[in-house]
Amino acid sequence: MNWAQEPPADSGRERQYRATAQILVLSIPLVHWPNVGGGRAVWRETERPQKQGVRLLEFSGFSRPERAGGLNRLGFIQEISRLGENGAGESLYFGLMTASPEETAEDAKKALHSQAKQAAYTAIDGRIGDGMVDTVVAHFEAPSHWSVSNRNELIDLARKALAMTPARPTEGKTGGVEVRPFLETLADALRPNGPAEARFAYAGRFYRLSIQKAPDAKATANYRQRGLIGATAQVVRATGKLRRETGGKESNFRLWVEEGAARPLPLRIDYQARAFLRLVFEAEG
Repeated sequence: MNWAQEPPADSGRERQYRATAQILVLSIPLVHWPNVGGGRAVWRETERPQKQGVRLLEFSGFSRPERAGGLNRLGFIQEISRLGENGAGESLYFGLMTASPEETAEDAKKALHSQAKQAAYTAIDGRIGDGMVDTVVAHFEAPSHWSVSNRNELIDLARKALAMTPARPTEGKTGGVEVRPFLETLADALRPNGPAEARFAYAGRFYRLSIQKAPDAKATANYRQRGLIGATAQVVRATGKLRRETGGKESNFRLWVEEGAARPLPLRIDYQARAFLRLVFEAEG
């Protein structure tokens, strides 16, 4: 696999999002900041002879500093996978994001309206296939005023930092079982008859993803009214949990997708980023 095999832009779907931040106290949302940022999800794939294909999945998100108390955050993760009859046989993934070390609401308050000239970033480059999990994680800095429009410059800096960083040792063993990256695993779980639980690898570590789906009549009516689904389409709510196999804090999220969609790009993403912060990405028309 290599990134030159990326499917063309007209081979799939794309969805744009508007982000809202909810400040939580004792898990109760007290403050809503609408339109604090945005995001994009991409699903592209190509058909190849003998039922082979290539799939590209990507999610990106960013803040709008002028609406987010001066916070300038951005990041993306993209994956490309070689597909066969039994799913992904080999995958590459690459991503970067602004470092966000805030663990408490007080930490977050101190980060508002920062006057720093440079911002810290973390980049990741990985390959999964043939029973191997290869990962490099690097750190670099870039001008603090850079935004999503500087994506190419950020990628160049990330690639240079990754090239000078040794590979990260893999935590655990594949166990001879096929392992996929995160977005590929999530996409498979969201499709019709997708697995309720699956294993994936990220940053040289192994995780478990569990998904529970349920019809959502209120969301169905909302997205029909907005014209984001057809007049007879239904929406399901997928409640997900992520946990590291070696232990640690569980991460929770919810996604709303069109039932039965072959390429189920979420209509809404609800993610508990911190104990005090929930991010909601709502699809735009």
